[in-house]
Amino acid sequence: MDTVPETIVWTAFCLFALGLALWRPDAGRLALGIFFIGMAIGVNVVFVLAAPDAFVDLGTSAPLLSPWGWVFEHVVAKAPAVFGLLVASYEVTIGLMMMKGRQWGSLGLIGGIIFLLVVAPLGPWAVPNLIMAAALGAMLLRDPRLPTSLRGVSSGPPGAGRIHLGEDCA
Repeated sequence: MDTVPETIVWTAFCLFALGLALWRPDAGRLALGIFFIGMAIGVNVVFVLAAPDAFVDLGTSAPLLSPWGWVFEHVVAKAPAVFGLLVASYEVTIGLMMMKGRQWGSLGLIGGIIFLLVVAPLGPWAVPNLIMAAALGAMLLRDPRLPTSLRGVSSGPPGAGRIHLGEDCA
């Protein structure tokens, strides 16, 4: 199966999401929250209804890390519909959290980053997920509720929240 055109489109979308996250983080949070919910319902729930075994194929056709193939062959294959519904539920939850904003929004962004990092090794077609994870990370780091020490260079005065080695602390 040739996935090059789909991968190119997905990469372009992920780059657009990164640009939106950097340019308008609040709009990016809303758009990507809606996107996660749409993917949960439009992809994962449809897989569960139409072809639950397609989940097994996702992880066994071309995994970039061998443990992913094993997990999909020996764990997901036992109950692909249950797995699909769990994934969809997780995506809806993090999408709603992103859209809610405040502390929930930050937790939603962290949940989205974790999700994207976990699925990126499923195959070459999923590698652009790393760009989407960077977009979520950019929004997270620009969150004013995040402690300055965690935001680093994204905001605050120069040197705020950084440890300077070799300086006298007194």
